[in-house]
Amino acid sequence: MSFLMLRGAGRRFGPRCRRRTALWDCTFQAELGEVIGVVGPNGAGKTTLLRLLAGEIQLTTGSITVAGHPAGTRPARRLVGFAPDPPVAPPQLAGTEWLQVLARHRSRSEAERTRLVGSAIETAELHEFVRRRIAGYSRGMAQRLALAAAVICGTRLVVLDETLSGIDPLAHRRLRERLLRLAESGRSIVIASHDLSAVERLATRALVLAGGRLKADVPMATLASERVAELTLGGAALAGVDRLLARYPGSLRTGYGVAIPLTRGVTVEQILGTMRQERVAVAASRVRYRALEDILVAAVDRREGQR
Repeated sequence: MSFLMLRGAGRRFGPRCRRRTALWDCTFQAELGEVIGVVGPNGAGKTTLLRLLAGEIQLTTGSITVAGHPAGTRPARRLVGFAPDPPVAPPQLAGTEWLQVLARHRSRSEAERTRLVGSAIETAELHEFVRRRIAGYSRGMAQRLALAAAVICGTRLVVLDETLSGIDPLAHRRLRERLLRLAESGRSIVIASHDLSAVERLATRALVLAGGRLKADVPMATLASERVAELTLGGAALAGVDRLLARYPGSLRTGYGVAIPLTRGVTVEQILGTMRQERVAVAASRVRYRALEDILVAAVDRREGQR
């Protein structure tokens, strides 16, 4: 059995007559040591998924287990640390006081509590301001405190909702490195973020959500082996472009032209030949590696096309 398992997980909100589906039929599994990125547009169901994993809300349908325990039960919650967005902490306390409160729920040993708090401060790089009152924290400080709190509570699973947003670039890089070391030590990490480049650097897999459904489960290693042809169009017949997109599955419109995956034996030369046949003018072209953005845009486009 996998450490983390979701089978048909779903959540609806609101009274029966006006019930809204936030997440539906979500199925995936993960092992200890994996870093799972969760991406999608606003309203895709990312926060709902994280709150379900953390046991903050209950399922409407399906099941979620953490180390074999149903999510939300006491044995499961003892394994999970959750950093919500926005962060939540008592403003009247200093950062170190809040972390000590959380550590007391983890261990009766004073030495162990001291170790837990010190390790969390190190992971989140809180040294400069951990003794200040939380009421005076900036957005970035509050995010880092939330990360430290999640590290203390999450003995096996750390769940982060936009926790790296609002953090300066240098600290952002160092925190990514520390999260990777955390995963190497055996903890699983699930992080939702709008920063797709950060997810590409950090995650081993990315879950793409749109419209409350899981649209893709992408091993990040595959992106480095897939290429995309980007073509800038120099004024072309729309019908010809539409036929071009229909001919190559996974193709997308961009702000300047089209992006076409070089998969299933498709070559740039073949694409250019097709464009000549369709009388589509090409102003420029380049080949790049496929990005998580391509998959996300395709998932959203498919959903909007089904409306």
